[in-house]
Amino acid sequence: MSELETDTRAEVGKLLVERGALSEEALARALAQPPVPESRFFEQLIDSGDASEGALVAFLAERSGFPGVDLSQSAFLLAPLDLIPRPVAEGDQILPLSAEGGRLHLAVSAPSAANESLDEVRFITGMEISLYVALPGPLERSILAAFDARERGEPVWRGPAVAPDAPARLSILSSTPPVEPPPFDLPAHDVANDTIESTPIELVVEPLAGKPARAPGATLSRPGIEIEIGDTSETEPEELIGSVRTGPKRILVVDDEPDIIRLCTRALQIKGYLVESAGDGAQAEARLAKAPAPDLVLLDAMLPHVHGFEICQRIKANKSLRAVQVIMMSAVYRGWRFAQDVKESYGADDFVEKPFHLADLLRRVDERLAEGKSQPPPQQATEKLYRAGVEALGAGDAAASRTALEAAARIDPFSPRVQFALAQALVAQGDVYRAISAYERAVELRPKLFAALKNLAALYLEKGFRKKASEALERAFASAPDPKARAEIRAQLDRLV
Repeated sequence: MSELETDTRAEVGKLLVERGALSEEALARALAQPPVPESRFFEQLIDSGDASEGALVAFLAERSGFPGVDLSQSAFLLAPLDLIPRPVAEGDQILPLSAEGGRLHLAVSAPSAANESLDEVRFITGMEISLYVALPGPLERSILAAFDARERGEPVWRGPAVAPDAPARLSILSSTPPVEPPPFDLPAHDVANDTIESTPIELVVEPLAGKPARAPGATLSRPGIEIEIGDTSETEPEELIGSVRTGPKRILVVDDEPDIIRLCTRALQIKGYLVESAGDGAQAEARLAKAPAPDLVLLDAMLPHVHGFEICQRIKANKSLRAVQVIMMSAVYRGWRFAQDVKESYGADDFVEKPFHLADLLRRVDERLAEGKSQPPPQQATEKLYRAGVEALGAGDAAASRTALEAAARIDPFSPRVQFALAQALVAQGDVYRAISAYERAVELRPKLFAALKNLAALYLEKGFRKKASEALERAFASAPDPKARAEIRAQLDRLV
């Protein structure tokens, strides 16, 4: 970690003074000290009593665009610590705070530098992740103390400023500066009192075929969130288009190791298969966009440009390609748990660890092509549940809508319109974090789904994830259906930035 030069400390200190987090006199005393790493600079301010942890966390939150967590004022359940091994948490400096809404909420000191570690955590746990920024010193101490408490069998860890019998409660500080007008007509969030004041906004449900534009009572209230269904028709995305053909089975081998491609190609050709290859994720997607579609894809997980798991997921999300068998290969992800996660989360038909025995790989290829396990899900059942869910949502019965749409998602987890409608039902029930996950899933399956991106930005902003809201708005701008929508998104981005 580089040291803060005097000019940099003065710049940071000036910002803290402007926020009212530090006095001019305290800044002068701090600048008189020798240069130190940024984390130590903040520690000095806390140790001297010149600034509170909460005030410094709020500054980091505003600077990073992520919500902050004041660990000294927080208490949290320790069960989520079991999701991440202690050496990983200590080595990567990540602290599980909760698993609310089916998401893993983590405290880190530098969100922008944690991407690689978080990709591993996301895959290991199978959970989506929400990040909160914390001061490095308190974070390191809290990780050690929390895991020690868990090993002693304690259910709750409490920060040093929390009463011994206090219930679990996180002290979250929004990354949205209070002086800025809230975009999307969102409510202003009072961090100190943790209250929201707003005017309800109507939830509009798009009509299904043969149904009236709005069923009686088809309005729900959601404070400050603009909700719209938009176009969620099941038109196939342009990226992956395939077609049916007859003749020898066609296999696409995707790997960034030329030796692996040569080995597999030669062995498969000897067995009579037609073999094509791709050396990275982008090449694989380009090939999948052309007809005829392969019958099977041997797909490495760690690929340049586009990750293998993402390609697998997109294959299974496409109606024209769902019947394509996918055998994932990896030298990094190992063990039966990973194999099961790859199959359940990404739709892979089989998983092979590297290095592999060629005979075993060929046997698996033969079995997959003989069985043809992957088939399109029962469309009739999915459609019936989807319609029931949307109609229940339109009638104001969010609980029934959620039940139906969750059942539809279990049958067909790769339908973007089912995920989108499920997000609507979750929003109506106030389950924001699960709604965020459902919107994210819809966007993964259909990257240009404008309504999902716009609503996702609103929910991120509601929870204080300013940077994530900006990213969603930027994607929504690129996907806007007309100039008016683009102008609206541009105005929201300008207010947010």
